[in-house]
Amino acid sequence: SRLPIPNATIKIASQNELKYFVTDDNGKFEIPSNYKNKIDYIEVSSLGFKKYFKNIVSNVIYLEDDISQLDEVVVNSESKPKFELSFFEKLDTRETGFSWDNKAALYIPKNGENKYIKNLLYAVSDCGGVKNLQYLPFKVNLYTADSLGMPDKPILHDEIIVRKKDDDKWTKVDISKYKITIPDEGLFVAFIILKEKDYPIDFINSNYGTISAVPALKAYKYSKTYIRKSYLYYECNYPEKCNKWLPQNLHYMMDVEYWF
Repeated sequence: SRLPIPNATIKIASQNELKYFVTDDNGKFEIPSNYKNKIDYIEVSSLGFKKYFKNIVSNVIYLEDDISQLDEVVVNSESKPKFELSFFEKLDTRETGFSWDNKAALYIPKNGENKYIKNLLYAVSDCGGVKNLQYLPFKVNLYTADSLGMPDKPILHDEIIVRKKDDDKWTKVDISKYKITIPDEGLFVAFIILKEKDYPIDFINSNYGTISAVPALKAYKYSKTYIRKSYLYYECNYPEKCNKWLPQNLHYMMDVEYWF
C-alpha cells in the first residue's frame, strides 16, 4: 500500500555535512530552503522497508516492503525497561573523562507525580589518578527529549556554572526557583565542560596518558534495559561521527531530587 510512514529517518548529505530529520504522523518532513539545491544524496529508512538512497529529492518518496527485517523483531519479557539499578549494579562504577565543550546527558523518566525538581545531582570526580580535577568548574542544564528520546533543546535559558566544594558523593545544584516538573516524555540532566580558555591548564599527564585538565563524572556499568540512557555531544570536523548527540555504553551518575 502507499500509506504515509511516520517516524521514518531521513539523512541528507549536503556539502560534506549531514542533517537528520524524522517524518511526522502524516509521513511528511520539510527540508530547509538553504539545503534544497545543495543536496548530494538523501537516504530514507524505516523498520520493515528497504532503505531508499538517491542523489535527487522527489516531492513524494515511496519505500518498498522488506519482510526480512520484520522476521528479526522479537518481543519478550526481557525487553521491558528497568527503572532502577540493583544494589550490586550500583557498586560497579568507573570514572569517565571529557574534553572542552563536551556535553554529557542522562535521561530522567517521569516519576508518576508532578513534583518540582529541587536539586540536580552530579557525581563529579577526578580522572586517571590526577587529583583535584573534580574541583574545577563545569556547567549544568536540562534538555527536552525529542520524538526519538534523545536530548533536544535546553530548558534553562542560561547554563549554571558550578564548582564542587566538598568531598560528598553528590554535588547538588539547587534549581527550585525555576519550578520545573518532568513532562510525560521525560527530560535530560546535562553536565557541560567549559571552553579551554576557562581552565588554568589545558593538558595534564594521567594514568591514561595525556588528558584534558577538566572535571570527570562517575558512571555505572551499562545495562541494556535500564531506561536512563546516556548521550555525549562533542564537536569535530567529521559530522558523521560527532557534532550530534551520540549514545554511550554507560550510565552517567547524574540524578534529580524533588520537593517533598
